[in-house]
Amino acid sequence: MKTAICSSLIGILMTPLLANDAFAQAAPNNKAFEEFTQIERDAARSAARKAHFSSFRVCGDPGNMPFSNIKGEGFENKIAEVVAKALGTSVSYFWRPYIERGMTRQTFDTNDCDILMDVPVGYESALTTAPLYRTTYVLASRADRAYDFKSLSDPRLKKLQVGVYELSALRQSLADHGIVSNVHVHEVTHDGDLVEEHQPWWQVQEVVDGKLDVAAVWGPFAGWLKAKGAPLTLQPTNLLDNVIPMEFEMAIGVRKTDAIEKYAIEDALNAHREEIRKILEDYGVPLVECANCLVSGPVRAHGIYTAPTVSAEEMTRLRREHPVVTRERLDGWLADGADVDREFDDAILAADNDRVAYLLTKGADINKKDPQGYTPLAASVRLGSLSTTLFLLDHGARAEDPDGDGWTPLLHAVLRNDAPAIEALLARGASVETPAPGGYTPLSIAIEEKKYDAARSLIAKGAKIDEPVNAKRLTPLMIAASDPPPRSAAAKLTQGSNSIDVARELLAKGANVNAASAEGVTPLMIAAARDNAPMVGLLLQAGAKADARDAAGETARDAAAKNESGSATRLLDLLAKSSTK
Repeated sequence: MKTAICSSLIGILMTPLLANDAFAQAAPNNKAFEEFTQIERDAARSAARKAHFSSFRVCGDPGNMPFSNIKGEGFENKIAEVVAKALGTSVSYFWRPYIERGMTRQTFDTNDCDILMDVPVGYESALTTAPLYRTTYVLASRADRAYDFKSLSDPRLKKLQVGVYELSALRQSLADHGIVSNVHVHEVTHDGDLVEEHQPWWQVQEVVDGKLDVAAVWGPFAGWLKAKGAPLTLQPTNLLDNVIPMEFEMAIGVRKTDAIEKYAIEDALNAHREEIRKILEDYGVPLVECANCLVSGPVRAHGIYTAPTVSAEEMTRLRREHPVVTRERLDGWLADGADVDREFDDAILAADNDRVAYLLTKGADINKKDPQGYTPLAASVRLGSLSTTLFLLDHGARAEDPDGDGWTPLLHAVLRNDAPAIEALLARGASVETPAPGGYTPLSIAIEEKKYDAARSLIAKGAKIDEPVNAKRLTPLMIAASDPPPRSAAAKLTQGSNSIDVARELLAKGANVNAASAEGVTPLMIAAARDNAPMVGLLLQAGAKADARDAAGETARDAAAKNESGSATRLLDLLAKSSTK
């Protein structure tokens, strides 16, 4: 499970007037900061002190409190104002929900913004400043319950009603401690700006209201409500797990080439340290002690974790770097008591079909889950080994067997955007509709995760195009409408299929263009709120009703205006005028 960064991202467009020609020549814009010499870094720091900034464009999440919202009420909004003022300019916003993937690709590369705020130190897609603060996940409960959990193994946590966010390190940690069946998952949505209850902090409100006993959440969500007077007790979890990190240092990120911007922002932050501290404290952010942070806090830090974090790419490389295993070596290991199924798992990870075949003759179980809960077929699909996947399917692997978390091989193929694997699985008995835990269909997951090749393959193979998912009743077309298409011809060439392609194919198959979610939100309203003019045009051409109203009585035009979606607003107004002539 991936750790979610519970924050929105803020961007800045800054135009420095460089006074240091030596730096400009020594460190051109296309040179990454990690390649700078110390002399170049010193020159960049000097240039930052002399730079002038003509604007301060902020990419903010329009609905993710207490971080940011369209009214500028979040603490990221407040910090952005402090930094902009220190740099002699003012803030303007480009709004974009930040639960979506492709963060830097659709902000840095498209010049929507130049700075991402509240990213973890060392965020791989950006150059980060020194950390502003460190915070942690917490267990939030009503103060009158006086739970005082000593560990995540506390038996009460298996009986109480516990709320978690769908993508969360704490959710993973609770699952590792056997806390699963009583957990209520707050699902990722695209409309937090339209429906306040869909924002991740809402589970803390449900604790206050008595609907949940505990909310296992990113600390700032709970701290905000407590700061506003909610009767809550917050218990940091960073000392309750020695394997999964629960505390993170948060920084501001810039493009990897933007050394001057990095130093200028750091100077601004240092000059206004106490203002930043007051903002964080006013919003109740649980501050963990941190010697190298701009603002340190009273919550005791965990220190070094016992299990280092290894990237998925590195894990794949390590798994593939097995030594050559001959049949003679296998026979020796088996004679010495090696487990045939464990050797079979290793053969799958090595994508060694000859070894796989030989171990089957030795009694290996082709459908037995490995210690991580993956079937051999799921493991092969996850590694992207089509030849091994086909071999397993042809030799009795069950295409529908889920892994230990309930995910089928087809769902793993979707997450890889692996259309050939999807087609192979469907041709050999996999169902195109078997959902993931939580009720998400393969098609909805493919579109949500921007796996558009997978989505088109599923549509072609007969996936139900109007099947709604989760309590919000979101259809595939609604999910597609939430994601803007590539902004340039070059991006279209490099990214392949996009959301417009998928929406067009859904409509060609008869998708209901006027389907409404549980709150009465239509695909057109979502596209309008996201300022996705091409999608708005496509939906209107397909018969979308511009005058339809959601549960709050608002139209697509209202959603566009509320979210300052200029392109969508102009298009809807133009079409409205045309229809009256």
